[in-house]
Amino acid sequence: MKKLNEDGEYEFGVYEVYYDSHGKIVGWTETAVSPLSSSEESLLHELEIMKQAFKEETLLHE
Repeated sequence: MKKLNEDGEYEFGVYEVYYDSHGKIVGWTETAVSPLSSSEESLLHELEIMKQAFKEETLLHE
């Protein structure tokens, strides 16, 4: 997601986005998420999920 900061410049981050049963966006996390996990294997899994997000359209936070 890209978000306009106080200086009028865009910042990019990975956010959790929530969809309804029809695929319509119904919300997202207030702040960007960071990978954090209890094991290296699960951290790698989290990073792979985040990597998949780059295949989707970049959303604009308004």
